[in-house]
Amino acid sequence: MVNARAAALNPCGNLGSQENTLQLIQEQKVVTSFVDSSSHGQIETLPNRFETSDVVLRRDNQVVLAVFDNSFHVGALCTPFGRSLNCTDQLLAWPDASLATETSGFEGITYNPIDDTYFIAQETIKTDKKKVFRANIFETRIVSTNSIPIRVLESCIVNWNFASDNKGIEGLEFVSHQGTGKSYLLGLCEANGCNHKSTSDNDGRILVLEKKKANNKESCSWEPIGTIAMPTWVHFGDYSALSIYHRKAIDLPAYVAVTSQERSQVWVGMIEEINQAPFFSLSSLNNNTIYDLPRTSVTTPECGMKYCNIEGVAWQGGNELILVSDKAKTDQDTQCIEKDQSVHYFFLP
Repeated sequence: MVNARAAALNPCGNLGSQENTLQLIQEQKVVTSFVDSSSHGQIETLPNRFETSDVVLRRDNQVVLAVFDNSFHVGALCTPFGRSLNCTDQLLAWPDASLATETSGFEGITYNPIDDTYFIAQETIKTDKKKVFRANIFETRIVSTNSIPIRVLESCIVNWNFASDNKGIEGLEFVSHQGTGKSYLLGLCEANGCNHKSTSDNDGRILVLEKKKANNKESCSWEPIGTIAMPTWVHFGDYSALSIYHRKAIDLPAYVAVTSQERSQVWVGMIEEINQAPFFSLSSLNNNTIYDLPRTSVTTPECGMKYCNIEGVAWQGGNELILVSDKAKTDQDTQCIEKDQSVHYFFLP
């Protein structure tokens, strides 16, 4: 247990210690991926910012697909391995051209290896009821070499009420359960207890969603069958991204990473099957692993945070994470702006 007086004198604790800090491999601003390869005319049509909100690694390891909460475009960004094979970055257009300049609210993307499709989550959309919001999930097929690179196969509401339009689903994962023989989506709630009014900092929750197909009377939907609890010793004020690393195929148990934007940290644990709803559980590794993003200093009020806007995570092998950053807020420091709207590659120490 942490001594209360020591905590008051050093609220940052051991943040920034080398053994718990991710090691930067490389990083770059998202906009440079497109400006460097665009003509002047094309540059004028680019979004004026890239509020990167989630990322998934393509099966060939050459490209990460990134979504942006301010745009319906999808970024196909070459990994270092892809660049060694002459990969070219692309900004893929949403098939509905009327949405080209609209805000998407995208906060999650995940790959379905069974059907070779991608699910993309909108954090929330309005409902007919005042102050009631629900997430929405598109199922898409993305082939960057096609003339129409993104095809929307279906759009289904998540049957879970949120009371705030900006505290909904923040991360998305596809997972299969051998016992039930079914596949599910895992939707990470941004707020503790999936409730934006919660004052807790250790009640992280993940919705387990089962697909309900459309019929003659009802549209398709994603139905919650339960919630997975984060370990209570993980103290995060928010939860911004989720990724599972399958060591083989889509079998469990597997490593899982959950990020916190407010804490500039990543928790790494295990996800495994259980025999009853919600059918999955999270557990800690032996060393209760929480990793810090690199910091400038631990003496500032913000504990030296410079990766202040982490909103997406994807595994690349068992010891490397790809992270993406949203746009810095207007009241954040210069060091936060330097790292925003970027893709970052890190080693686990």
